[in-house]
Amino acid sequence: MGKANISFPEGMLEEIDRRAAQAGMTRSGFIQEATATYIARLDADAEREERRKRIERAMLGMREIGKRMPPGPDGVTILRQMRDALPEWPAEEARDDDE
Repeated sequence: MGKANISFPEGMLEEIDRRAAQAGMTRSGFIQEATATYIARLDADAEREERRKRIERAMLGMREIGKRMPPGPDGVTILRQMRDALPEWPAEEARDDDE
């Protein structure tokens, strides 16, 4: 296991010791856990930012596609027209084997 000599601002080491004691941990364990939690948060933030960028690129791409589409109804209108054009399902009749 690696070791590090770390300097803390005035009062922070006492706060770390107090919090570690409350959690039933050693100072080292507390600092390790805090560091691991912070690294996980940085990773989650980076993933969230990358997802936001992918969504933004996709939206820009869809806008470009939309600019090249001929005028006409939008997708929701087309889906509604297709749905409304479907024939009605026949009413279910009682079957002899269901009784």
